[in-house]
Amino acid sequence: MRMMTLRPFNFRLGSVALLFCTILAATLHADTITIGGVINQSTQDGTGPAINNPSLNNIPDGASYTTNPSFTESIQSPGTYDLTGSILFFNVGSVGAVENKFNFVILTVALSGPFDQVSILTCLTTGSACNQGNELDLDFMIPAANLNGQNVVAQGILNLLPLDLLEDDGVIDIHGSITNYSYTAGSPAPEPSAFVLAVAGLLMMILNLVKRGSTNRHR
Repeated sequence: MRMMTLRPFNFRLGSVALLFCTILAATLHADTITIGGVINQSTQDGTGPAINNPSLNNIPDGASYTTNPSFTESIQSPGTYDLTGSILFFNVGSVGAVENKFNFVILTVALSGPFDQVSILTCLTTGSACNQGNELDLDFMIPAANLNGQNVVAQGILNLLPLDLLEDDGVIDIHGSITNYSYTAGSPAPEPSAFVLAVAGLLMMILNLVKRGSTNRHR
């Protein structure tokens, strides 16, 4: 009976350890794209006011912003990448405006001559639905050789808004330019990493201590 009680506990603790190591490996491998520019249409130009995220009302025209998607899949070549589940922030640091309630994220890189045309569509969890005016669209191009580069000069794509943030079912419509782009690669995925091995060793020690304590109590 003691072994039957202890084994399920050991199994559960082992499952937690496996889940922890999996999450840790994904976190260590996160790549980040940083996109920056300047706001040229804010809520003060006639859209709004923002209800779901009042911090957006503080953004003035001319303010610098950044948006930073972080994801576990490396972007190495043209293609369409489903980055759903990644972490993405739209941030205007000078006025403390932040939006991060994004879920669905699609990034597309299309080769066009010497340039890569980059498009990011991400949906907000607030409002009625993504296609009802609750999304962030980013469209720009960079030299194809600099897809994984740092401090790359970006430019707009003809007939497309570089940055368009729609919220509150389209009541909010914030526009901006895109002037710079950086790609930062995360640490390589552990195979396995020393830290993960150390955590696994620590958990084995805990298991042994629990087992010994259980044995001593029932002698």
